[in-house]
Amino acid sequence: MTLDGRAVGMRVPKLTLEVIAGPSTGARAELAGHELIVGSDPSNTLVIDDPRVSRFHLRVAADDLGLLLRDRGSANGTFINGLRCREVYLHDGARIDLGESTLVARVGGGEDEIELSGDDRFGHAIGRSLVMRRLFAAARRAASTAATVVLLGETGTGKDVLARAIHDASPRAAAPYIVFDCGAVAPTLIESALFGHVRGAFTGADADRPGVFEWASGGTLFLDEIGELGRDLQPKLLRALETGTVTRVGATAPIPVDVRIVAATNRDLRAEVERGEFRADLYYRLAVIVLEVPALRERREDVPLLASHFATDLFGDADPARVRPALEEIFAHLRHHPWPGNVRELRNVVERAAAMADPQALRGDLTLRLGELRESLGRTLHARLPLDQARAEFDREYLRDVLAAHQGSIPHAAVAAGVHPKSLERLLRRYKLR
Repeated sequence: MTLDGRAVGMRVPKLTLEVIAGPSTGARAELAGHELIVGSDPSNTLVIDDPRVSRFHLRVAADDLGLLLRDRGSANGTFINGLRCREVYLHDGARIDLGESTLVARVGGGEDEIELSGDDRFGHAIGRSLVMRRLFAAARRAASTAATVVLLGETGTGKDVLARAIHDASPRAAAPYIVFDCGAVAPTLIESALFGHVRGAFTGADADRPGVFEWASGGTLFLDEIGELGRDLQPKLLRALETGTVTRVGATAPIPVDVRIVAATNRDLRAEVERGEFRADLYYRLAVIVLEVPALRERREDVPLLASHFATDLFGDADPARVRPALEEIFAHLRHHPWPGNVRELRNVVERAAAMADPQALRGDLTLRLGELRESLGRTLHARLPLDQARAEFDREYLRDVLAAHQGSIPHAAVAAGVHPKSLERLLRRYKLR
């Protein structure tokens, strides 16, 4: 489905998983929305009563390439057609073995449509990849509700940016938005920070003080790194969520609060529940809506767009229609990097390149500024890589440039590079260039 020439819906084949062997033979489930979760816990889409199947064993999700199965760190593994795997795209008839059970995938028989955002932005979150536009559509729907949201994803993926965007798009946008990092407060102070305290509750409590729940009343409380919350405080948080009240440390009377919770973690909370490190009842209370923020390596096509956004401050006086394509071309090769630090690492690289650039060149005309940024990016990026990786990156950029300079002609590019055309062809294959 398209709107103004832009895809706002993605069609994926229907999927049914059926248990054909094991204690739950005959059980089956269809992909609902964009994911199907399999395990022994009753909350799963497909529940398998098998002692060797983990509580949250695997997840199947639709993306622009197909139906991706991911093992969720299960104890006994997931086997596809006899091969143990962590991630694999399913095909019709695929045999899935887990524990003492066997499932078969039935793919086809129609299609489901998944909503995509028509915009490249949701609040300050940016992405034009299908996976991000699907996330933006789901986040916008979540924002319109009062449901608790859990954001899952690696460190540096931008979960905090998405949490703020959900608040700003919600009916509570004009009310307070309070951020609380569960991993940044000393264990002895975290209860007071969350729920407040009264004077004399402990040494140093010389006055009554509200906690973040009270500060956020009427608005949104973002609980960052919720996976770091200690087991002793988890039941108190659950009680606050279920009753809509908090009791300050040292007090006896509860205080009513009206708070919408958005929580985030870089941990796999389902696996934490499996290991007994996170309370299952609190997880179910929090995970009314679960949104997974992809790692940057899973949306490489967004890298030039993000990098150009981070560099726009250098070109605020120039025509955006001219600058943005030029910046994206400068940063295009960055999509080949793995980016273990995700968006945060990418931003640091761009800011470092801007900081290390020649200030005089950055005061010149647009062409001079763009050229200096390209040179500075090359210097700073290569300096932070291992030597062999830096050499490979240089070779890749050199080959791309020499080909472009000769309109893609391998014989002419080989002459300019001083190598035999066959050698140039081997290098192009090695670096996957055309």
